[in-house]
Formats: sequence, structure tokens, C-alpha cells
Amino acid sequence: MVNKKLVIWIVAGVLIILCIAGVIFFLSQEEEAIPEPEGPYPVLAPGEKIADPLSSPSISVGFKRSFRYDGPFPKTPSKMLVYKIVSPQNITDDYVRDLAERHFGIPRDTPLRRPGLGLYWLRTATHLFELDSRTGSFNILKIKEKGTRHSKNRQDYPSGEECKKIAAEFIKNRGLLEVGLYFGSIGDNTSSGVMSLGFGRLINGYKTWEGGISVDIDQYGEIVRVSKRWQEIVPWKMAPIKTAEQAFKELNKDPRAFVMALHPRTNGKVKEITLRYHFPLTPVDYVQPVYYFKYTSPSGDSYAVILAIKAEYLKSYEEIRKETEEKPTSRNK
Repeated sequence: MVNKKLVIWIVAGVLIILCIAGVIFFLSQEEEAIPEPEGPYPVLAPGEKIADPLSSPSISVGFKRSFRYDGPFPKTPSKMLVYKIVSPQNITDDYVRDLAERHFGIPRDTPLRRPGLGLYWLRTATHLFELDSRTGSFNILKIKEKGTRHSKNRQDYPSGEECKKIAAEFIKNRGLLEVGLYFGSIGDNTSSGVMSLGFGRLINGYKTWEGGISVDIDQYGEIVRVSKRWQEIVPWKMAPIKTAEQAFKELNKDPRAFVMALHPRTNGKVKEITLRYHFPLTPVDYVQPVYYFKYTSPSGDSYAVILAIKAEYLKSYEEIRKETEEKPTSRNK
């Protein structure tokens, strides 16, 4: 009897060790490169343009900026591959129910609503599952009970390492893990009652800006929100890109620069310049390269983004709007 109990404890211990090792292995894979797609691919022709996702008035930030950088500027390729987003197909009520049940255990008989804008909602007594049929992105949110209070003291929340393990275990155990997923960042959002973690996506060895998986964890170590934005993409065309030095010059003067800042005037020092892919949160056609600037300022560390593709290959918001307005007129002629 003693030997039998000993064997059970040994087996249980081995399983726990394997589980922990699996999570640690997952977290250690953040720099694993995805194989470069086979080519060659055609290059954007002179006069051929794709939409500029940062030219929209709702995205552009027009406050004054004064960044500095001590260099040297990194060497970058003269062209980068642009990817085309594959629109999700065959999203039906059954598809949404299957997805919610597979990843989050939501019963299939849960009432399904379609509130508009291509959204699907499944609401239980404790959670709301939402899917956007335009992108295939989905998220699940724990519904707060009335009168729920949360601590704003960081010490009342799990440590950073504990949060990473909790989130990594959830992603792995719920079947959300993807090839090319890496741990990106952790943010202190205790003012809203959570610690927020971001898991990014690697595309052809490059990290992405936006997209991936985000997880919110409350003070009790419970996951209260998970979002996944992971659309299918295919290689499309090569695009000529700016140098890092050209992009830095534009950072201070181009109104299309996206700057994540807490104050209306940014005066910071850039610490690192890298190329990334912009994986948009809104429905668009392409995933394109951007220059990603990590900087420090009196308000703390943050980042800024400049599109990497040369301006002559980008179609502005005004051009897109004009084309849209002219289409009905051309059809009537």
C-alpha cells in the first residue's frame, strides 16, 4: 500500500514538472524565427499604391514632437515583403458556437445574438464571448458582479513572473497557441483592476505591432479578459522601404507618425529602432512593415511608429476617400 502511494506521488510529481517545463519552454521561445517564405515576389510597380493605415484622421497624432537619437542607425533591407490578409470565410452560427465551446467551454445552447457590424455575441451568466466576422478576431470578457471592487495596490496582484505563467498556461491549455507567438509585454493596469499581458506575433522573423493575443489578470490571479487577433495572411509583393535614418527624420515632422504618449508634447530619447510588421486591429487588406521606435521620456518608456514603405507607394486617406466618392459618379456615366 505504501509503495502504491509512493508511485502515485512520483507520477503526480513528474506530471507537474512536465507541465511547468512546458510553460517555461513556451515563454522561452519568444525570439524563434519563422522560416522566410519562398520567393521571388514581384515588386510594387511605379505608381502602384497601397492604403496608408496611419493617414486616417482618427489615427494621426498632431502634437509637437522632439525626439533625439545618438545612433548608429541600424542597417535595413531596401525592400520588404507585404502580406495580403485573407478574409475569413464561412463564419456561421455553428462556427461561432464551436469556437466558443472549444476554447472557453461555453455551452452550445447558449443564446446567440448578432448586434450588428458583423459581430456575434454569446453571453452566459459569467462571461461574454464576442467574435468579429470581418476579421475572425474574438475575445471573452468576465462579467463583473455588481458592487465588485478592486485594489489599486500593485502588491495585491500576482508578480510579473506569476502573471506570465498564468497567461501562458491558459493559452496553451485552451488551444490558443500559435506558431510564431512570443511574449511581448506586461503592463500595470491596476487602476482598472488588472495586470495586462501582450503576446505578439512573428511574421517572417519580424515582430508585429498590434495583433496577437492579450490577457488581463485580476488581483486573485484569475483571467478576466482574453483577446485573439490572428488573421490568415499570404505573401503578396515586395515594397521599397525607407532607411532607418529617413524614418527617424520623419518621426519629428510627419503628422502621420503614431506616438504613444501620456502628454501632449513629447520630448524623448530613442533607445532602439527596429523593423516590425503592422498587424492592424481594424479591417484592412494588407500587413505592411513599419519602423518601431522605443523611446524614454520624463513620463517613462513608450514607443512610436512610422510606416516603412516609401511615401510614393502609399495611398493617403484623402486619395481613398476621393476614389470612394467618385465611384458612384463613374457608374452613372
